[in-house]
Amino acid sequence: MRKNRYSYFYLNIPPAFDRCIRVRQGWPLLFFLFLFSIRFTFAQINPTTNSQLPNTDTLLMGSEFNYLPYSIMDDNGEATGFSVDLFRAAAHAAGMEIKPVFGLWADVMKNLADGEIDALPLVGRTPEREKLFDFSMAYLSLDGAVFVRKGENRIKSVNDLKGKEIMVMKNDNAEEFVRGENISDKIFTTTTVQEAFLNLENGLHDAVMIQHITGLEVLNELGIKSIEALDLHIPDFRIDYCFAVKKGNADLLARLNDGLAIVIKNGTYRDIYYKWFGPGYYRTKNLINITKTVLFILIPIVFLMVLLWIFLLRRQVKKRTRGLNEEIEKHKNTLSALEKQQQKLRKSEEQIRLLLNSTAEGIYAIDTMGNCTMINQSARTILGYPSQEEILGKNMHQLIHHSRVDGSNFEIDTCAIFKAFKNGTREQRDDEVFWKADGTSFPAEYFSYPIRENGMVTGSVVTFWDITERRKAESELIRLKNQLKAEVDQRTAELADKVQKLDRSQRAMLYMVEDLNQITKELKQERTNLERANTELEAFTYSVSHDLRAPLRAINGYARFLTEDYANRLDDEGKRFIQTIGENAHKMDKLIIDLLNLSRLSRSSINQTFTNMKQLALASWQETVTNQEKQSFDFILHDLPPAYCDASLTKQVWQNLIGNALKYSSKSNTKQIEIGAIHQDNQVIYYVKDSGIGFNEKFSEKIFGVFQRLHTETEFPGTGVGLAIVQRIVTRQGGKTWATGSPGKGATFYFTLLKTET
Repeated sequence: MRKNRYSYFYLNIPPAFDRCIRVRQGWPLLFFLFLFSIRFTFAQINPTTNSQLPNTDTLLMGSEFNYLPYSIMDDNGEATGFSVDLFRAAAHAAGMEIKPVFGLWADVMKNLADGEIDALPLVGRTPEREKLFDFSMAYLSLDGAVFVRKGENRIKSVNDLKGKEIMVMKNDNAEEFVRGENISDKIFTTTTVQEAFLNLENGLHDAVMIQHITGLEVLNELGIKSIEALDLHIPDFRIDYCFAVKKGNADLLARLNDGLAIVIKNGTYRDIYYKWFGPGYYRTKNLINITKTVLFILIPIVFLMVLLWIFLLRRQVKKRTRGLNEEIEKHKNTLSALEKQQQKLRKSEEQIRLLLNSTAEGIYAIDTMGNCTMINQSARTILGYPSQEEILGKNMHQLIHHSRVDGSNFEIDTCAIFKAFKNGTREQRDDEVFWKADGTSFPAEYFSYPIRENGMVTGSVVTFWDITERRKAESELIRLKNQLKAEVDQRTAELADKVQKLDRSQRAMLYMVEDLNQITKELKQERTNLERANTELEAFTYSVSHDLRAPLRAINGYARFLTEDYANRLDDEGKRFIQTIGENAHKMDKLIIDLLNLSRLSRSSINQTFTNMKQLALASWQETVTNQEKQSFDFILHDLPPAYCDASLTKQVWQNLIGNALKYSSKSNTKQIEIGAIHQDNQVIYYVKDSGIGFNEKFSEKIFGVFQRLHTETEFPGTGVGLAIVQRIVTRQGGKTWATGSPGKGATFYFTLLKTET
């Protein structure tokens, strides 16, 4: 296990490569280098090795969009990642260059098995896959892990996964392991790791099984904090990773092994490894050895001398300080006790003051003469006194009670609060009037409680509220009650009248329901007939399109025979006729292929997944545009939000719209294509904008029909089916399409998809 640059996991690499990086003794390194020196020497002698290879061969390498951190498409549409960089270096060392072909994992594996691509850079070596592919030497070894939602305590061992719902990526090593070991009978597959974690976060299923490093990287990319990896050791889920080629392609496998041996020997493997997983080792090796020598020899000697010196010094000092320490300790204990008591008192006072000032009700206290001894912030705010000095020590009866009613010197003994205080009882009233500092009054409710010390009443505390709003609410409630009663009486009379009318119309409704039932039955029958007609029409279109290709192939073949075998017997006009026949047969064949694709869309299943639309659009541009068009067109790609869609079908939408923009902008002076997205009304609208020939918007609905063209074949070649395919794909995924434009000023094509599932 070698710790990498990520602090939360370890990377396992094969023992041979690990020795090259972590060796601590001399003989393992010499032995390993000796083996690779022999291999490299044979590579120089063998006529099939690098020295005898052509200068440059181009390999089609399959690559996933986002299998972190091994196979990634960056923001520029280029393939990168640890495995991709290592494969590129090994291929280059063997005299080859690579061309990446992006796709989902299940698709690129199938492409390799079918021979549509040459190699894959990251494939786990298992007995099942050895039946389909040939593998290079292993360059990486990884452990699998089980990911669950945080707080999940039902899974503590592999046996606890029995009966649990487990998600795995389709055709991944995890799927083969779970099915082969019979971990659970509830297995659910996804096309990407991102989709599996989003489903788990949303409460779908119980766990995700995937390679540990990839799982942690994807969680970090998605910003998911609610999922964690269980601390489970699964020894049988440790996989060696290699380069893979199609079964029987021994020559290519030998070249890749030679290239891999070269990059390991010359240190390129180490550089790529540290680029992705951690800092270099050899740069600090000598410094580490020197540091170890100092730590293990010099420091212990110094440490022993310091200990001896401290021991002797403490013996001398101990006698002199013992007495002083005892006296100091006594003073400290006394001071500490006093300080703690003072702190408790201050803290208690602060808490009481904070509590009183935090209440919404007004609180004040009076002494035996009725003078204010304490008042909180709420009381001063209600009464209109900004500072305590204006009210502390003043007679509260004179300030806020009855004396202001008629201006007379009202005796304090007549105050209800003061009388209750004298009698040592509580007082409660909700019909009192208090006066503010500005001379205005307000209705108040108050509670008065006596304060007792040693059995004697020494004062009183009063809690009061301004109930002006309550009184207004009570008055309003009475008004609403009377108004409601009148409205209820009126509505009761109206309802009685409506009940009579409803009784008369109920009988008429019964007849209408019978008629509606009959109409519904007829509509269901018509719908069944329409669905049957659509099915027959699609089957007819497919059959006709498929059968038409046979005679076209014959026409093409005989036209080619005439050109090849009788060219010397034909004049220029005859040769032109044959060429015209071939060109029109080719156009007819392309038209039939488009019809087949259009017909196939009605029957193909929709496999919607979490899709990075920016990467998908960039990949579509790279595969559609030619090198000449790259030089002449300005391409602008804005940030695109992800979508929940069928990645393969949506890629065809991007390719058709980009190809359409390239074709109708080819004759324009300004050649620019822009791809972006608009957030509008809780949905995302994707668009492709060009600066081409444009069109009249009154024909905007026509351009999405089959064989509907606004320009002649001689102006712009095409079959008139591409935009119909775009509309069919988007409609089947719950979206819609439309276009805007004007003649000579370009056009913009829009489409929407379902909102992204997160």
